[in-house]
Amino acid sequence: MDERWTTVTLAADAAKPHDEALQWVAARAGAGIQRIRVIGVDPAIEARLGPDGKRVADAIADAARAALPDAEVVIRRHAGPFAAALVDESDDGDLLVIGTFRNRRGSTAGGDPARVASRAAVPTVVVPEGPHPIAGDVVLAVEEPIDERAVAIACDEAHRLNRRVTLLRAWEMPVLTRTGLTDFAEEPLRWRTRNAELLQRVTAELTARHPDVRFHPLLVEGHPGQAIASHTRRASLVVLGLGHVRALSGSVLHDVLRETVSPVCVVPAAAHSEPVGVSA
Repeated sequence: MDERWTTVTLAADAAKPHDEALQWVAARAGAGIQRIRVIGVDPAIEARLGPDGKRVADAIADAARAALPDAEVVIRRHAGPFAAALVDESDDGDLLVIGTFRNRRGSTAGGDPARVASRAAVPTVVVPEGPHPIAGDVVLAVEEPIDERAVAIACDEAHRLNRRVTLLRAWEMPVLTRTGLTDFAEEPLRWRTRNAELLQRVTAELTARHPDVRFHPLLVEGHPGQAIASHTRRASLVVLGLGHVRALSGSVLHDVLRETVSPVCVVPAAAHSEPVGVSA
């Protein structure tokens, strides 16, 4: 799958950190971006920035033109809820990029970034405010069945950056239910072995299919959201496929986006034109 992102939708309103999102896009100069669509709020309520008093969307658009002079930059403004506008506008592009505050609610999406990312029509990169960690591996959260779109994004980004793909499988013991512990809870080693075997199968399959990409399997015990978030400290990008977006009504996605210190690419249901994944 070709994951070239030619049209990027960028959120920009009075709430920081839209600058972080723009810097992430600008770092991809020369990677095929042809159009940038800056989505702003109604000019009647839009804030102004800097000594020249430019409106936020205008200032971001000017910065985008300076950073990517070969790209066409347009501004679209909406009077309605900003998060809903971003979801609607995402359908016309290849990628949505929004900035987010670290360890607290709020983003340039006008609220909960997880809600926007899970409902967008395209992959969405959520960029936390800096400072960012050293750009290390691309981290792909391993799920079952595997999300092929997430795999394609992780492999393409790793190839572009000349990085490895860390295949991170996070698992935790089942919890008490009304009927008692599950069968696996009585045998912790059996539960761990099952996840290790899944990771081994996925690693072998992807290595065979993508011989030009280096894969590093990593099995971690702990709550998936917290385990993935803890490994963002040395990641250049974290990729979450549909299984982690849906898991436990999105709790994994919320945990990762709240705690991450590196950009996270979320692949929502609407970003899949075909049935998602194959059994690993």
